[in-house]
Amino acid sequence: MPLTTLQRDVLAVLARQRSEESHFAGSVVLHCEDASARYSKDFDIFHDAESAVARSSAADVEALRQAGFEVSHAAPLANWEKAETSFRRASVRRGEASVEVDWALDSAYRYFPIERDPELGWRIHRFDAATNKALALASRSVTRDFVDILEYAKLYTLPALCWAACGKDLGYTPFSLLEFMRRFARIDPAGLAEIQARSMDPRAMKEEWTKLADAAHIAMKRIADEQTELPIGVAFVDANGHPGWIGDDPTLSIHAPSVRGCWPTIRGLDP
Repeated sequence: MPLTTLQRDVLAVLARQRSEESHFAGSVVLHCEDASARYSKDFDIFHDAESAVARSSAADVEALRQAGFEVSHAAPLANWEKAETSFRRASVRRGEASVEVDWALDSAYRYFPIERDPELGWRIHRFDAATNKALALASRSVTRDFVDILEYAKLYTLPALCWAACGKDLGYTPFSLLEFMRRFARIDPAGLAEIQARSMDPRAMKEEWTKLADAAHIAMKRIADEQTELPIGVAFVDANGHPGWIGDDPTLSIHAPSVRGCWPTIRGLDP
């Protein structure tokens, strides 16, 4: 994400505060480089527990104020007065420039553990961010979701994202999820003009999406027909744990989501 001077300075403060229990998510995980596709007006910081939302937001606000920023509570004041809350929002300002920071509770059920990042401190794994974005696009018509899913499809194939996203919402099948994504994949001209960081052709984007969605449906149907016992709601990974699509590489292993993205390992016990 092309960052303004203020956003970059705020990010530098917030990154030092991050941990596995208080990590970056949202658009900055994908768009954190100057050459990225779009701008964003906020930073999202996710937590596995309500107590962490309150604790990290208070610490972040104090750190930002000590760094010389003006911080005001943008969410209802009651959210800031509660010892535990699932959401807090603040506006961080310096001069005329400002950026919103959201601290939120999110499910700890994911595919991979939280990762260290040289610029963000700690962040959600991009595959988990991508599956979250697929679920978002299946539930709302927001231009930034459409832009992001096209970007994520360059990192991970669309059938892999649809297949895995169902593990985070059991109400979907890969095919129903893709159908809802198709339904909400719209480009609002005003919305695109507001967020685009480079020139984007809406017609070319829609044509690209249509081809991706058609190919994803064909790829998923082929796998569903050939491997009828294959579970849905799982990812497929190589020997190094990198996600891919089993239709492209049949040697990939099934990788299910779990709490915090990993299962505990017990070592040192005799057989």
